[in-house]
Amino acid sequence: MEEKSTFWPGAMTYGLYVGIAIVLYSVILYVLGQTLNPTLGFISYLIIAAGILLSQLHYRNNQLNGYIKYSTALGFGVAIMLFAGILQSLYTVILFKFVDPSLIDQMRLLQEEAMLKQGLNEESIEAASEMMGKFQSPVIMAVAGLFSSALVGFIISLVTSIFVKKADDENAFEQAMEEVKKEEE
Repeated sequence: MEEKSTFWPGAMTYGLYVGIAIVLYSVILYVLGQTLNPTLGFISYLIIAAGILLSQLHYRNNQLNGYIKYSTALGFGVAIMLFAGILQSLYTVILFKFVDPSLIDQMRLLQEEAMLKQGLNEESIEAASEMMGKFQSPVIMAVAGLFSSALVGFIISLVTSIFVKKADDENAFEQAMEEVKKEEE
């Protein structure tokens, strides 16, 4: 009987959990008026890292009999973030298009202030703002968010997979030593 793969259903389930955690954190930031606070935004990376790590460990221990290759763990982390990114992108569209469309203007103002601090002149700021405005529709932001979620998942999974990987032959030395001891007896 052929064993059924649990990779994609597992990635979808864990991606849903990670996505819900990110969206809940984003809702909390919105309620507190801190949606555009970049410092608090970094906490979402910690949530993502913890979610990926815990998901990889759970997948390894409960679906793969305690063993997982580095490449499988890496792919699993990216797949988790693809599904989490879908949920996050839906939240982005709903927030920026229906709940609070003024957030796009607030983002634009923050970007213009940052450019002023960098010493850009008014012409350069206006040209840059016009260009950025083309990419700040909720749908384009959601699609970009989906790709950035996969990229973030890849980068974080590069690190977490190091700690999660466990080859089936890692105990080979210990097993060989036990066999030698048995032969000596």
